[in-house]
Amino acid sequence: MLKRSPIRCLLSCIPDLKADEKLFLIFLLATSEGISDPGGFSQIESNGQQLGIRFRFTKTASFRALKKLKQVGIIDELTSQGRVGRPKKLREIVPRSWETGKTNQNVFKAVLSSQCSRLISNRLKHLRLFEQTDSSNALFLLLLVLVGKADQSGVISTASHATLSQYTGIPHQQVQRRINRLQELNIITDVIPGLVEGSFLGKPSSIYYLNFQHPIFKNTGVSVEPIEIMEKGSASVEINQIAMKLGYPGLNDRLASSAEHAANPLGLKRTAISPGSWEQNAPAILNRPAAKLYTQCVIERYAAKLLGDPISIRSASEWRSVKDRATNNFILELTGKPFNTMQDFDEHKHMFYSLCADLEELSHQLASLCLQKGKIPKRGNSWDAPITTYRILPSGIEHRSKIRLERIIFRQ
Repeated sequence: MLKRSPIRCLLSCIPDLKADEKLFLIFLLATSEGISDPGGFSQIESNGQQLGIRFRFTKTASFRALKKLKQVGIIDELTSQGRVGRPKKLREIVPRSWETGKTNQNVFKAVLSSQCSRLISNRLKHLRLFEQTDSSNALFLLLLVLVGKADQSGVISTASHATLSQYTGIPHQQVQRRINRLQELNIITDVIPGLVEGSFLGKPSSIYYLNFQHPIFKNTGVSVEPIEIMEKGSASVEINQIAMKLGYPGLNDRLASSAEHAANPLGLKRTAISPGSWEQNAPAILNRPAAKLYTQCVIERYAAKLLGDPISIRSASEWRSVKDRATNNFILELTGKPFNTMQDFDEHKHMFYSLCADLEELSHQLASLCLQKGKIPKRGNSWDAPITTYRILPSGIEHRSKIRLERIIFRQ
């Protein structure tokens, strides 16, 4: 049974605790919470040295963590006097003393909470794979927070360095070094840098892709089936055309410059140009490699989501004749927030949705290609069928000969 308290603690911001101290608390909750009574905790009879051995903490770090948890009011100490011998020190956890106002919201959004719980359980069992990974306590806590912030495809797109620092207790200036270490260990397989200056994209955070094929995710209920779409025979031209177009809106797209719009042949759907419109910011996507790479990543991620519901995929002819505005779901994927929170003017809103419609059209083209070449099966109809989702790993913005599609399967 899933123990809820360790996950609620993981997704609570506890500014008074450093990384080691918070991970120690998570382990305490995992080992003392009742299975039949979630939220209820048994008394902790083990001393600091015994807990350190069980949690793989040094004796000093273990006692330091217990001292700090008592100082901030998360655990209470009491003594129990037996018939003979010295009094014995016991500890009790104060229920929900670590929670904040955002805890419930974070837990609700944590779609991989089961994987977080199993990672904690595996670590407490001293599985050899954790020794082979050579991950420190702070690094393991960072991994747990990333999994807790990930979507169902194992992609983290809303966690800035400041956010990760707040939830892990790792100093802000050390977060990037820890992320680099997770990349070196191949636990994070790809990273798309965020944008410092982003035109209408704003300032989105970096995007991280977890590697579910890494041994550390063994026995967590998730498996991956790579589906590489390669150039083969007559399909090579078609694949190259779409692969090269990703992140490169063309002359006939609304995300082109004013001069390119003027050169468009008659008959193509166009959006009116007005001073101060979103269109003046569009060249940032066309000219800046960082913005281009980020935008292509969004196109790929949205295409993968469309594969989960093949009926929603529109052909190029359908899109051009019917759709003139991007959907709210795509806008949310692109900017991280609904557009109506950024701009109240109807004219600007219409321009923005029309411009982004071209990017969403590319997602539909890519999803259609993957559906055809990747032989995506229909979703199972039985009630006990495993949950399946898809993702497309980044391939850069240069010429590429394959699209890295993955099928991710979750089992109980």
